[in-house]
Amino acid sequence: MLSYFPDMAQGIILSQRDLALLRLLDVTPATAAHIRKASVTFGGQPFRDERRVRERLQALGDAGLVKSWPAAVPGGGLKAYYRLTLEGHRSAFPDATEAPPRTSLQEIAPSRLRHFMVTADVIVHSLVACHERGVRVLQSLGDSRLTLQVGEYRQQPDFHLQLGYTGRTFNLVFEVDNATEPLDSHREQSIRTKILGYETYQDWVLRLWNESGREGPRPSFRVVFLTTGAERANHILWLARELTRNKDRRLVYATTQDVYLGEPQVVTQPILNDHHGHWQPLVNAQPSSRFLREPIQLRQPVAQIPAL
Repeated sequence: MLSYFPDMAQGIILSQRDLALLRLLDVTPATAAHIRKASVTFGGQPFRDERRVRERLQALGDAGLVKSWPAAVPGGGLKAYYRLTLEGHRSAFPDATEAPPRTSLQEIAPSRLRHFMVTADVIVHSLVACHERGVRVLQSLGDSRLTLQVGEYRQQPDFHLQLGYTGRTFNLVFEVDNATEPLDSHREQSIRTKILGYETYQDWVLRLWNESGREGPRPSFRVVFLTTGAERANHILWLARELTRNKDRRLVYATTQDVYLGEPQVVTQPILNDHHGHWQPLVNAQPSSRFLREPIQLRQPVAQIPAL
């Protein structure tokens, strides 16, 4: 039995499940398939099938809380994806003091649609895995909602998760890499520039922590690159090892999108590699322990090897 709020938004009574659905759309645009999968995390009864999801989305759309657009899917055909409207954001977050970015309420440019849909796959998969493993989601922020800026570097990850597990807090930022940006280049969106930006930000927050007398837990985060192939993931880690100022700092993790999406227990299983090739999970209850898997051998990209 769903519990209902007495307040009505545009003539519709919102349940706890409705509010959880709207909050998911604040993190990522989503299709009916994404929402059905994520609904196990909503509390109460999940949606039984996509037809019921679409029916509820139609009601929320008629109330002016969500909006949909068609998108081409592989193999032909169209599939709708959904985003919040401004009124939908107000209903989901009545105490919010700032409006969401205008871009998060608009139709996605065709050139960016594949990236957003892969990112939605990753976000939903991560949230469901957290739910099933008892990992608390303390905060989740979608594309361009978190800015890490210091000096010349300004990073806006594809999404951010703050997770709680076994009394520890884990801060994770994700870069969903479709191999459209150069690896080792000084361009603003290159992998090199992103890694240097994250390294610089980590140095800055650690310096502030030291200057404040080391009050509170040591501030740290991990950058998770999810890319299209094992070779590119390998090269990203090799570059991270070359660029790091602290060889013992495990700042960058990487794996392929297929490996990540294919692991049901993705938050606790060591399916990621760090810049030493060691296997790591997203959350680790025993950070000093070693997983019984042989580290991978990182290789320098061929384009980086000087000609003889």
